[in-house]
Amino acid sequence: MDNSLQGKVALVTGAGRGIGRATSIMLAEHGATAIMASRTRSDLESAASEITNAGGTAVWFDGDVTDQKFVDYIFEETKERFGRLDILVNNAGMAPFGKIEDLPLERFRACLELNVVAAFHCMQLAVRLMKENGDVGKIINIGSVRSHWTEAGGDGAYNASKYGLRGLTETVARQLHGSGSNIAVSLICPGGVATTLVSNTPNPNMLKPEQVAEAILYAATAPPGVNIYDVTLFITQQRPW
Repeated sequence: MDNSLQGKVALVTGAGRGIGRATSIMLAEHGATAIMASRTRSDLESAASEITNAGGTAVWFDGDVTDQKFVDYIFEETKERFGRLDILVNNAGMAPFGKIEDLPLERFRACLELNVVAAFHCMQLAVRLMKENGDVGKIINIGSVRSHWTEAGGDGAYNASKYGLRGLTETVARQLHGSGSNIAVSLICPGGVATTLVSNTPNPNMLKPEQVAEAILYAATAPPGVNIYDVTLFITQQRPW
């Protein structure tokens, strides 16, 4: 592995499992300090141990990123300990699948709170901190192929949240780029990924979390002034529509 991210500080939400875990490990392998946030302490401890045992640096915070005070605390601690944030990966998410006539309203609200509102809050604090340190950095939001299309219909809560995240990403990217900022804002949109969000059974016809992490690394290591804005990922066995 190279040290292309040596000295960089990266915060990953939903870091205990799946895409978030694979991303934290991969960024640390390339030299970044991995700050990991997730709800499950045991998952974070396991991921952090894997990073530190390989010679990397990891810090973790267990809590819910829909809790404003928890997110504020993470960013305060990041600024206090490291004085900077170079990369934010908004990965935490939920997928309450179901038809509109069946899905409880509170599940719809919870989906928007985690997939969109929490991402907005993290982006807001990241932009403020990045602007304090040279107006440079990478913000990478994890969308979905459903940020672009809804397949045959159904699963409206998840689809709406990922469409919303796409709109948020584009809006902030245009705002920052139009002002001459070097804070790049990216959207990575994978198809089905073999994680517990979808199923507990391994599926060879789905993307692996490590493949999505590679795309995130690609965006994170783009040269200053270059923004990898919108990347859609799927494997040949998957239908992209």
